[in-house]
Amino acid sequence: MREAIDNKKIIFKVIIGIFVLVWSFNVLNVGFYVDENGLLSIYKGFYQGQRLFTDSWEALQTGGILAYPLLALYYQVLAPLFASAGINIGLVLYMRIVYTICRLLVAIYLYFTIKKTVYEDGAFAASIFYYMFVMGWKNFSYKSYCDLAIMLLICFIIRYQETKKNWYFIFAGIATCVAILAYPTMIIMAFAITALLIVGIYRNEIQKQSLALYIITCFVIGIAVVVYIQCTSGLGNVLNQIGNLGDQDYENGLLYRLGVLLVSYLVFAVIAYLPICAIAIIRRFRYVSEVAEAIVLTLYWFGFLAAVCLVRINSISNSRFIYAILILFFWFPYLAFERKDNEFTRIGAYNNTNSDELYVLWVMFAVSAVSQFVWSLSTNQDITVPGHMAVYVVVADILIITKNKEILSGLVGLINLVALFFMGFWVAEHNGGYEDVLSLRYMVTDGELKGIILLPEDYDANEICYRLVTENVTEDDRLLVAFGSNSTGYLNSNAKQGTYTVFARTQLNTKLLDYYEINPQNQADYVLIDKGNPKYESFLENETGKYLVENYSTVVAEEGDFVLLSR
Repeated sequence: MREAIDNKKIIFKVIIGIFVLVWSFNVLNVGFYVDENGLLSIYKGFYQGQRLFTDSWEALQTGGILAYPLLALYYQVLAPLFASAGINIGLVLYMRIVYTICRLLVAIYLYFTIKKTVYEDGAFAASIFYYMFVMGWKNFSYKSYCDLAIMLLICFIIRYQETKKNWYFIFAGIATCVAILAYPTMIIMAFAITALLIVGIYRNEIQKQSLALYIITCFVIGIAVVVYIQCTSGLGNVLNQIGNLGDQDYENGLLYRLGVLLVSYLVFAVIAYLPICAIAIIRRFRYVSEVAEAIVLTLYWFGFLAAVCLVRINSISNSRFIYAILILFFWFPYLAFERKDNEFTRIGAYNNTNSDELYVLWVMFAVSAVSQFVWSLSTNQDITVPGHMAVYVVVADILIITKNKEILSGLVGLINLVALFFMGFWVAEHNGGYEDVLSLRYMVTDGELKGIILLPEDYDANEICYRLVTENVTEDDRLLVAFGSNSTGYLNSNAKQGTYTVFARTQLNTKLLDYYEINPQNQADYVLIDKGNPKYESFLENETGKYLVENYSTVVAEEGDFVLLSR
């Protein structure tokens, strides 16, 4: 009987897994998000030969090192092959496919890693959640590279804990360096892991060789990157220009931003523990069953998610899911410690009876907390940006629930259903919006967005950009797109980028003029401007905008809201 039930569970999981896999690829070509455009343009600039920290002042440019092999494979091998075979795949769709395959492989490795622990019953639910979770958008970026690396780092630590094989920390060091290249501030993670290993050595849980292998691996990769920078950019040139990277464009200083985020975290902690505290208070006066507690927590979580969506019903985005995930992040300590079953035990007394089993889950929590802190240092947005890195704690929550608190299995089901919704039905679009996958769209058949289906207004804008840059700008020219990440000018053009970053705020500051003064050889030959962009009026009033309009006065071509200018 039990074997028959187990077989049915396996069949059910296989069906669910196949459906999620097929659907994830089915909607992979839907929509195009502004930041996806920006990050791919940054990586393309590196592939085109931009030197780190001199030709580019973009803080995230080192991710180009990670993307370079994929871009080289596409441009030198696959793009000509696709063209000759009539395959409708451009750069964007190609990178999405490769990214999704990579995420699938990491999810599979996570599954088999968990299967070899005491939490094997939760392996499927945890790994499929991780696969479905959208790290901003479904493509390579500083977020997704960092996320994949940290998930692998956690897996390697778990495998070490299970096998005590030191060489797992060679892989852990590589994963850490990938995260650092994707998001340089993640260098803090290397020190955090080192500190964690030192504590483990002190407690006789980690061997000294593990620490040595981890440090040596990070050091060797770090030296290799420094040597590369010296051979290409020159360390002297980098030191002279490194000050141009940083927070110059942020409206508020670092301490202010951290303070706001800290307050936000405190608010979410209070919100998370409201039902838990209420249950604890009620238990002082009457019995509350675990079933009732599970129902309350499940309904509270879903009710909170519904409430934050209804507050701004016209702008539901993945950030609403992140809010709900932060509730799960703060619930981890509560779930990790089991309440004593003895009815005479004073309410509120908790006992960690299986600390060895929970060790790897606390590692997930610690790594997540450090990652969120690191991301908080480099963002001028709200808590939802660092909140993405709470995904590992949700994985830990799922493992705890499936092993020790099956009564909360309904919560696990809800979490995965919401993840499926934001992965397969509600997708990121244009300049920060979201639309369902059933909305009217048109398929792009030319350029680097070939194979992507876009909303009508995005489709028209992309077609115009493609025609303007391909018909008038050559690969020997340099192109500046005034609002670079808001249109597809850089992606569709073979020209080199005449800017310090595709995210240049030409409507707010004069940093582009400073860049041209220091690097006159990189000044743009052509400027593409979107007059319909909300930033256009500010652009005309800003010193940089005035300079560009005055010095690039020849109208080369104009179509719709777009105009291409030259000197």
